[in-house]
Amino acid sequence: MAAPKVKINRSGIRQLLNSSMITAALVSHAEEIKAVAEATAPVDSGTYKASFEVWARRRMGVRKDRTGAVVLNTARHARFVEYGGDGAPAHHILLRAATSRRDM
Repeated sequence: MAAPKVKINRSGIRQLLNSSMITAALVSHAEEIKAVAEATAPVDSGTYKASFEVWARRRMGVRKDRTGAVVLNTARHARFVEYGGDGAPAHHILLRAATSRRDM
């Protein structure tokens, strides 16, 4: 008995990867990561903790052909909190928040 043949509908896959359903799922996951980051953020003035945002994005991926979501911190000193510098230790808040959700 011959194996069934499958023909991939690339246009359909592209539509799925850019659908509002996928965007909503990715934004929901990003919001969970944001919540973990906010819960574990160090607090000095409170600016860093209050500056986490989630952005839904188009044109992501290697080929810029799919939707996505980004968690970022817009505080001016966010990179120093994340990566350290100037004698301050690296906290890796976003890295830890993102990897804490790998089981999902």
